[in-house]
Amino acid sequence: MISKKSLLGVLAPVLLMTLIASCGGGGGGNAPETPVATPSPAPAPKGLLVQIAGSDELREKAVQGLQNYFEERLRSSTESSDLEGIATLESDSGDGSGDSGTAADAGMRTETVSFTTTYTLEKNVDEYDFVKYDGDRMFVAPTRGLGCCFGFVEEVLFDDIVDDGSGDGSGSEAIGSNGDGSAATEESVGAVVDPAIIQNDQDVRGIRVLKTNPAEGLAQEEASIPLEENQSVEGLYLVDSKLIALTSVNWWGRYGDDFADAGRWSGGSVGLDIYDVASESNYDRLHQLQIEGVLVNSRRTEAGIFVVTRHSPNIEGLNYYPASQEELDNNQNLLEGLETQDFLPLIERDGVALEAVAASDCYALNAEDQDAPERSGSPTISMVLQIDPDTAEVIDSVCLLEPIDGVYLTTESLYFTQVVYEGDFDTLIHQFELAQKADYLGSVRLQGGLFLGGNNDYRVNASGPNLRVVLSQWQDDVDDRIDHTLFVLAPSDEEPALEVIGQLPSATRPDEIGKPNEDLYGVRFIGDRAYFVTFERIDPLYVIDLSNPADPFIAGSLEVPGFSDFLHPVSQSVLLGLGRSDTRLTKLEFFDVSDLTAPQSLGALTLDDSLSYSYSQAEYNRKAFTYWRASSDTHRMAIPVEGYLRDPPYTNLARLYLFEIANPENPSALTLTSPGFLEVDAATNIPIWGQQRSIFHDDAVFWVIEQDVITSFWDNPSQSVLVE
Repeated sequence: MISKKSLLGVLAPVLLMTLIASCGGGGGGNAPETPVATPSPAPAPKGLLVQIAGSDELREKAVQGLQNYFEERLRSSTESSDLEGIATLESDSGDGSGDSGTAADAGMRTETVSFTTTYTLEKNVDEYDFVKYDGDRMFVAPTRGLGCCFGFVEEVLFDDIVDDGSGDGSGSEAIGSNGDGSAATEESVGAVVDPAIIQNDQDVRGIRVLKTNPAEGLAQEEASIPLEENQSVEGLYLVDSKLIALTSVNWWGRYGDDFADAGRWSGGSVGLDIYDVASESNYDRLHQLQIEGVLVNSRRTEAGIFVVTRHSPNIEGLNYYPASQEELDNNQNLLEGLETQDFLPLIERDGVALEAVAASDCYALNAEDQDAPERSGSPTISMVLQIDPDTAEVIDSVCLLEPIDGVYLTTESLYFTQVVYEGDFDTLIHQFELAQKADYLGSVRLQGGLFLGGNNDYRVNASGPNLRVVLSQWQDDVDDRIDHTLFVLAPSDEEPALEVIGQLPSATRPDEIGKPNEDLYGVRFIGDRAYFVTFERIDPLYVIDLSNPADPFIAGSLEVPGFSDFLHPVSQSVLLGLGRSDTRLTKLEFFDVSDLTAPQSLGALTLDDSLSYSYSQAEYNRKAFTYWRASSDTHRMAIPVEGYLRDPPYTNLARLYLFEIANPENPSALTLTSPGFLEVDAATNIPIWGQQRSIFHDDAVFWVIEQDVITSFWDNPSQSVLVE
């Protein structure tokens, strides 16, 4: 402690100097003031991603990513073994469920809504699908099963763009062409085709428009919205009086293990076509957005439609597969002559080129970050565009000069995931906040792989400020080949980073998720609970308590035969599992989860043991599952099943099983009944192995297989009608 005497000793000289300065020091003028140095502000902390400073830096990083790729291709005579991206979030699903709320929130439609819509991963986040319904009209897009668009195009649609904005379509494959070299006139794009023309005719393809009559359990085709020859519809959105079709000329999903092959992402085009469906007689195309690249994923919120694409520059003479030093040198010479805009994807709205992406919209890995992978930079550019569904205007964009293989979107945040392999699998997660503009919040690197796609995207879930994610890691141990870890993440207050605030197993909770060698199947996060199903020979259901994000723990578990791929919350107290029995037939099982510590099976049902083998598309694609809360005490659901009969004539067939659940809130009083199923077999000429969807509207049932629509009443499903 400083004494009063010593304090005065310190202050006296200071007071004296102040007095002298105030008197002018006895001189004739003021003494010059001594400048005081202002300390430089500390530099803002950097995250695992850093924003590109300008066009020069963007060009430098884009060139470096391509150079690295070309050199690796030359060094290797085999296909790249890079595991950067095995799948993406193909999140597609029921009638508006959400995992971040209660089971009641997640339980789809309430009794005030008389029809079902697309089953989604996240509440208030819509997903594109090939079937959309507004309660009056059904829109059914042709799927890839029609064989329209599997070839790789050699020329991108953006060749010979007209810089003056006239959009005259003079290019060899200009936007707005009919795909045969002829210009697409306003009439050819917006006119309605006679439905009879497209019946069983794959030369003229279109989006079917059907008027429904739920009171009579019928539907009638009233029009077809024509598609250009080189278009494939990846899915539809229905927003008020607008139908939005996501189209493409090539498709990432068919590339499989070639996801890291940059050449696959060159020469593609993604379209967003907006049609006016307010009238029942005209379906004019209002706007068209074309994006150079290949569609990876899409979502829609109240803020707009988010479209995720990947793009490799389509540059004449550039060889993505150099086999000699000479070819590598030729690539290098081409790269040196390119400008920044040559690397960014071209975007057109109604034939007019847009400057929708700037260098400042792009991010790259910070090589100085301790979590940065050994390899940074990518020959492909990943894009996320936020688009107005009324005008096709680009509201905002995010550009990553790094590979991503997963996308998860909530109404508040956008997450990118990337699996990297450096001896073991790790996963990078990047979070952007969706406010007025996408702002980078931070990243994290976690041990284990987050391989998404199908229903696996249930492995990631946001709840308030936290992100919950479960990863799997393969071990060099024959007695226990795979481990699963649950992480709870939150944005850091001090730097752009995501921090692990809780995990399981942990030092204080060492019990593993799953027995040795058990893989992870069904996953569902619901409020402050999570349900995991692991399987090798028997199905353990684990209930995870997440009420304290910093200390998740296994509250209870249950072992039953078979396994569940897909989990659905019937209520706060009842969980439904859809999967396979121990005889590999499709099964349903209901679980009483009212007591977290002691989950119980309420009974399992094999859907039909007359089948020798069966499976349900809903096991791996939730959009094929239909669930409707018809009232507070009555729920209905439809489950598609495909298989073949055990006994002669051994027919391949598809069935749509209908079920009604009474007393869903009370496990002890819950009952399950069924009026039967709809059925088609190979003799009907309906593509029974095609994509399936179903819709309930009051007592009417609409079953969609590819573009075929079958209708029936709930109480008499065996009397079904094929819509001609």
